[in-house]
Amino acid sequence: MSASVRPGRGVRRIAYPALLATTALGTMSSNVINAPLWVIRTDLGMTAQQSVLAVSAFTIAMATAVPLAGWLGDRLGVKTFLIAALGVMVLAELTAASATGLDTLVAARAVQGAACSAIPPCVQAALVSTWPERTAQTMGAWASAIGVGQAVGPPFGGLLTEALGWRWVFLVHAGLVLVLMVLLAASMPRTGRRRPPMHVAAMAWLVVGGGSTATAVLLAGQTGPWTAVALLAVCAVLGWWLFAHLSRRRARRAAADGTAPRPLLDPALLRDPAYLTAAAGAGLAMGTLAVAIVAVPLFLGAELRLGPAQIGGVVFTLALAMTAAGPAAARVGRRRGSRVQLGRGAVLVVLAAPVVTVAMATSGLGTARWVVVSLVVLGLVLAGTGIAFAQSAAATELVLSPAGRSGTAVGIHNMIRFLSMAAGYSAVSLAWATGASLLVFPALAVAALGLLLLLRATRGPEPAPAPPPLPTTAGPATRRRKDRP
Repeated sequence: MSASVRPGRGVRRIAYPALLATTALGTMSSNVINAPLWVIRTDLGMTAQQSVLAVSAFTIAMATAVPLAGWLGDRLGVKTFLIAALGVMVLAELTAASATGLDTLVAARAVQGAACSAIPPCVQAALVSTWPERTAQTMGAWASAIGVGQAVGPPFGGLLTEALGWRWVFLVHAGLVLVLMVLLAASMPRTGRRRPPMHVAAMAWLVVGGGSTATAVLLAGQTGPWTAVALLAVCAVLGWWLFAHLSRRRARRAAADGTAPRPLLDPALLRDPAYLTAAAGAGLAMGTLAVAIVAVPLFLGAELRLGPAQIGGVVFTLALAMTAAGPAAARVGRRRGSRVQLGRGAVLVVLAAPVVTVAMATSGLGTARWVVVSLVVLGLVLAGTGIAFAQSAAATELVLSPAGRSGTAVGIHNMIRFLSMAAGYSAVSLAWATGASLLVFPALAVAALGLLLLLRATRGPEPAPAPPPLPTTAGPATRRRKDRP
């Protein structure tokens, strides 16, 4: 077991906000172009489908890279890998700022997403390793930083676009990342490297499976070519199957011979009902988030002709609701259990869908613009509250499951989250291309109802409260002390 170097108290005071700010900026990097999306689309001469591609490329690259990023954090050291990834992000943002066409912008966004995949596992591991006696508090602050990033990103992008132009969104964000790189280099404790199981073939097929799935979802949203979508779907199934097969075979060998190499993951962990419920809840939360932050800006820009700053202000209500609902969601989880909390989140998503759909349907019927915007805001508040409930409950289900003790299983869980987000983006793209934009939010309601049926079908006694295991992505295992429930 490796040990982290405990820095002095003054240095730790700098490291703590710097790590949380890194999480917030990482979250912002995924949504800063949502508010100015209409302006970027017009400036570069893109279609609605292509503009969504510029958003989804980030998430798809992140979904593909996140399991590998967690493993590399273990092997290379959290501090080294995180700072290097942030450097790559800065270069990609400078490239995006100079883009003159779709290809450059999409490629730059994809590199940003791959680099950003290092932030969640590295920051979480650094927080746990440096403040082991405050694990619950630091993880709560980490989750809040994600909400802050979601809240600040759209208005940040909208205001900068109106004041200076959309290219300055990338330039200013890159400057902020550079400042954080300096702060992290000076204050972040250096966590010793670990030696997680090395199973190159299994990891390679895991990346192939995730990457093929993500790319197939992306192309489906771009309406083909459908032959490529079918081939990628076959590659995805093959990749996931070979990963499971190789992992299962190595697990059997390790059980029979204590000296045999350990597997990256025992596939049986992924079949646990708590893990499956966590994946479904996280998928609903991230899919809802993706649809809301892309469909709403497209609707407000194209139908109501709102400016980027106004769009950012409207979308801000979604993230504000996510952040404000966090404490209430936690209380429901503590008192009633995570499955009840998850069910309430799904119900709120069901309620949000018709509200936003009515707003979109009545915009062309002479309804006053303020009425339409008010309905959209109400729908976003309901959706944001539902996302907060579902996301928090899914995380609780995950850490209470046996798979929550496996870094690779947690990585696959995050991959599912981001793939669900990519599926949401593609659904919006496909709906706008086929003139079925009014169906995107009802489709979310159907998915939420499906989750409610799953919860009812697998209903059982709530597990006794237990402290969550520490993240195994990077950093040493530590004992939780003086944590609040």
